Amino acid sequence: MDRSFDHRKIIAVCTSWEDVENLNLVLNHLIETAESRSFLPMCVAFDRSGVESRGEESIQELMAAFDLPNLAGFFLFGEMIRSDDINRHIIQLAHQKKLPVFMIERAYDGCINMALNYVDGFAKVARHLVEEHGCTDIVMVAGIQGNSFSDERISMCRQILQEHGKTLPPEKVIYGEYWDEPTYRALDRYFSSGGKLPEAFLCANDAMAIAVSIYLSERNIRVPEQVRVTGFDGILPGESHVPAITTARPNFSYMFGKMFDRLESWRPEETGITERWPIPYEFIRRESCGCLQSNAFHSTKISGELKIDNLLSTRHIRALGNFIRKTLSMNSLDKLSDRLSSLFSKWLNPYYFAAVLDENDRSMARGILHGRHGVFASGTAFCWRDSPVPDEESLRSDPAIRILMVQLLQNEEETMGYLVSGMQVWNLREQDRFEEEALFLSAALNAVIGNKRLAEANNAILRMAEHDYLTGLYNRRGFLRELESRLHAADARGKTLTLFAMDMDRLKSINDVYGHHEGDYAIQCLARAIEQILDGQGICARFGGDEFAFARLDDTSCLPCADEIRQRIETAARKICGQKEYLISASIGACSCPVDGPLSLDQMQAEADRALYSDKRRRRSDPKYQ
Repeated sequence: MDRSFDHRKIIAVCTSWEDVENLNLVLNHLIETAESRSFLPMCVAFDRSGVESRGEESIQELMAAFDLPNLAGFFLFGEMIRSDDINRHIIQLAHQKKLPVFMIERAYDGCINMALNYVDGFAKVARHLVEEHGCTDIVMVAGIQGNSFSDERISMCRQILQEHGKTLPPEKVIYGEYWDEPTYRALDRYFSSGGKLPEAFLCANDAMAIAVSIYLSERNIRVPEQVRVTGFDGILPGESHVPAITTARPNFSYMFGKMFDRLESWRPEETGITERWPIPYEFIRRESCGCLQSNAFHSTKISGELKIDNLLSTRHIRALGNFIRKTLSMNSLDKLSDRLSSLFSKWLNPYYFAAVLDENDRSMARGILHGRHGVFASGTAFCWRDSPVPDEESLRSDPAIRILMVQLLQNEEETMGYLVSGMQVWNLREQDRFEEEALFLSAALNAVIGNKRLAEANNAILRMAEHDYLTGLYNRRGFLRELESRLHAADARGKTLTLFAMDMDRLKSINDVYGHHEGDYAIQCLARAIEQILDGQGICARFGGDEFAFARLDDTSCLPCADEIRQRIETAARKICGQKEYLISASIGACSCPVDGPLSLDQMQAEADRALYSDKRRRRSDPKYQ
């Protein structure tokens, strides 16, 4: 067997979480065959309705998850996806890459359509009951009423009974909708309406067969001693159930052997061809029909494994729940990244990677989780549409990774990011755990992003409440709050506060002669000049109209430099303003006080205002300022 991992190519698997047990069954066999043929399955699972509800952008983000450089082909669960729009987008992407598309359970032009021969497979189970066990009194547990797959199996059961001179009356067809709860309700209706225990229950899938067996055992009816039960599709829970469910499943050895042969012989010029491959079923005799006897050791082993699975599941959900609780008030992706590393290090998967999409540039992402064989680190920004993972090349050569699972992290409105897990151990519990991790991480990410946006919105509201709309400087409220904060800082001790008041000269005449838009522009130029001269060493504000204030904390008082500061501000403002028919000038007043002294901001502001008015009067009477 070829076990070279250095040159593995990726087979992209696209599906939804609609039928996790069948998904697990198929992926189990795909992994085994891919491993023996030097391919690496990469399964992108998603919530179909969620992707469709978010429209074209969400579909394009789903497509980007497949855009890896070493793809060999695509394997689509057409019926699980159940969306022509999504299926056709993936087919189009495959054709652009000149790669084959293997479609199971649906048929599309330009694909290699693998048609499961349901009717033939179900007939094998039905004939086994009728012809080998002599059961002609049968209750048919069908799927969804009116569903074509369900109707086909009912017709086949009727046909086989008719061949033996028997019938399947309507009252002996009940509908379990392919799941356990509807099956229990259907059985309740059957028995409460006078239905008798038949010789056999012929179920349209294993999940309903398991439900029937449990329902009967709760009423002290033994399977298969008193009634035989069969299923169809061959899922793992049917094999581990006691009694194990007699069933039929697709011949996966045939199907995947044929698929990988085709992958290895594929030529780009074959892109867009349409083929149809009928896939046969294999019949599997087990205990629920009476062909095999119950094995006490096997039953004990299964019971022990289930207890361990339940224990691990409980611990896993508890850890995820604690993780969510700690992230409910979090608004930092850095803090979330730290939490993720400690959480995911509890599990032994060889590889984890999670990224968050940039809100402003959706082609960019930031890694928040990156783990290789138990060593974790946070990532940096990268273009995720070039490659969803930063180390794709090394993943393909890592023999510990037998399958890559990928899921988009979404809420009701947007795709927030995605999670990748490289797994060595693959079973239904590992599959469920990955889905749980993705769901909980989606919830955590939604909380963090929501909190971050709320904090940003609150900051924006606070900024609007504390800043002047025209200049962006603090308003009076913001100025006083920021000044109080700086005065109470430890490094303010021993320093001197100088508080300045400033008025623009002749603003009214600028408004009257040149218009209010020029007056506003002049105010903005003066504001920029004050910021420029302070150079980050103080706080500046516009109190309204032509009134400004600014403050500095220095080792000594700036009071002697007030006139020089005013001149520098005027010079800077005129330079910023450019060639205008008016000149910007301003009057200034200042007051100083040691921070450790009897400081009263109100008194200082009043004194600075008095000095300002004195300067303004002096300038008005001085001819050189006229």
